[in-house]
Parts: sequence; structure tokens; C-alpha cells
Amino acid sequence: MASDEFGERTEQPTDRRRADARQKGNVARSTDLTTAGAMLAAAAALSIFAVPMFRLFGELLRKYLAGPGWMTIDSTFAMQQCWDLAGRLAATVVPLMLFLMLAALFFNILQVGFLISPEALQPKFERLNPIGGAKRLFSIRSVAKLVVSLAKLVVVAAIAAWTISSVLPVFMNLMEAEPSEILLLIKSSVVSLAFRLALALIVLAILDFAFQRWKHEQDLRMTKQEVRDEMKNMEGDPLIRQRRREAHRKLAQARELQRVRDADVVITNPTEIAVALKYDPETMPAPVLIAKGMGELAARIRSIAVEHSVPIIERKPLARALYHDVKVGQEIPVDMYEVFVEIMAYVYRISGRTPQGLT
Repeated sequence: MASDEFGERTEQPTDRRRADARQKGNVARSTDLTTAGAMLAAAAALSIFAVPMFRLFGELLRKYLAGPGWMTIDSTFAMQQCWDLAGRLAATVVPLMLFLMLAALFFNILQVGFLISPEALQPKFERLNPIGGAKRLFSIRSVAKLVVSLAKLVVVAAIAAWTISSVLPVFMNLMEAEPSEILLLIKSSVVSLAFRLALALIVLAILDFAFQRWKHEQDLRMTKQEVRDEMKNMEGDPLIRQRRREAHRKLAQARELQRVRDADVVITNPTEIAVALKYDPETMPAPVLIAKGMGELAARIRSIAVEHSVPIIERKPLARALYHDVKVGQEIPVDMYEVFVEIMAYVYRISGRTPQGLT
């Protein structure tokens, strides 16, 4: 496994390292899969467009061979014939070219998604170094690619030989057949051969793509020191700090909302502010504010209170004072004891509970 001055690359790549590599155009991609996909598309295109193309060429051949033996040709006539020929060819050739182009684009997007990397398009003059090129040429990777290419050549040659040997006897019996019959047989044989070759190459290309994914993952691995350095850099990123603070705030709000179900009373403004109070005379020297919120958070506090049958009391000045002056987890000020006792006496009266510890 590759290593550097800090040790072996044993750590999984972080999201940031993956994003940086993708931005540079360093992605797992198999050119063989794109080539095999294009060949499969070409086979499909031949099966769709071959007959119309043969028919078009036959019509053009009859048109120009059936004309008069001689004619006067001027620039207007020549231009007219050229435009007519171009229009006929475009009607058949342009859809074929578009079909192949979309197929190549599809197989590229299938592998790496939609990616535009200007950095990957920049010229790299170090690749022109003949010494570096010689090292790449005689490297183990180059030898491995040569072996794989030879194996693919053997597979392709075997499939081609098998297909040709199966259709050759049929062609030997077409000495007196009509030209149209011969052309249709040629078309079906070529399409069959193209499909077989394309499917075989796609199987090999999928294996190559799986290897490229694995190799790409290995190349992106990091040392422990690189992971620590990246974490330090991310700590200084204002966006990361903001996201972390937001995550902590949401986690704290979730914990507060969980405590509302255990509250003795919720005091509201009535709609803008909501604070939840809890008092256990056996464990608390004074009532404690266990949750508070404004706006949407206040509405969620009221909703949870209703769901768990926690009394909701409207006291605008008290709700504002508790929200602005008391933090979550703190005891209420002494000057609010009397108001709290009155509120709890009212709560006990309407709920039928027996007050404990309120004096």
C-alpha cells in the first residue's frame, strides 16, 4: 500500500477529499465501458438505420445511372444537386450520429454523473517529459493494461471467428440470390456480430469499471496525519463552524422539547413566547425553567404540552421575563416565587391535584 512520510494510508477518504478529487476531474471511470456502450449503440443503430440507408443509396444510384447520357451542367444545376444530395444524406446520417453521441454521453454520465472540470482540461506539460513517459510505458500498470488488452483481443477474435464460421455456409449458397437478399443477410450478420462483440466487451468493461472504482478508492486513502490536518483546516472554515453551531442548537432544542412532557406548567405570551417550568420539592430547591422558545419553537412547546396534558397558562409579563432573564436549566428568580405559587395553586385547583412543597 502506498505510504508517505507520515505512514501508511490506512484511513478512508473524507467527503472533502472526495469532493476535491472530483473537482479536479479525478474520478473512477472506465474508457472501456464507454467504448463498449458506444459499440452497443452502433449495433442498435445499424439494426434501425441500415435498411433506410441502403434504400437511400439505391435510390441515389438509380437516379444518377438512369439519367440522360449527356447533359449541360452549370453552377446552378450543380448547386441544386449538391443541396439535394446533402438533404437526403442528412435525413439518414444525422439521426444516426445523434444516436451515437447520446449513447456515448449516457455511458459517461452513468459512470461519473454530470461533471464539468475546467482543471482537468488544463494542459499538463509534465506529461511531455520523455523520461516520465518512458517510466509510464514500462511500468507494472502498463504491462497489466497490455495483458488485459491482449485478453480482450483474444475474446473479440474468438467471437468474430465463431460468428463468421456460422454464417459462411449461408453465404456460399447465395450465388444466384437477389442483391436485396444478399444485402439483408449482410446487414443481419453484421448487426449480430456487433451485438455479440458489444455484449462481450460490456461484461469485460464492467469488470474494468469495478477495478477502477477500487483503485480510485485506494488512491484517495489518507494517512492519519492528513485526516488530522484536514480537520484542523475545516475547524477554521466559517461555514463549517456555522453548520456545527446550527447542529448543536437543533440538538439542544430537541432535548428541551423532550423535557416539556415532564413540565408542571407552560406559561405563554400567548403565541409568541412559551416557557416550561418544572418543580419537584424533594429534589429542587426552587422551580427550574426546563424549556423555552419563541415563534415556531413556542408553538411546538405548546403542542407537546397539549399532547401530554401539561397545563398552559397565559401570563404575558411573566412569560417575557422568564424568556429573557432565565436560561434553560436555571432556577427562577426569588422575586418570581410568589407568582409561580399562585399559578401552581390555580393549576392544582383546576386539575384536582394535591400541592406539595408550595408554601
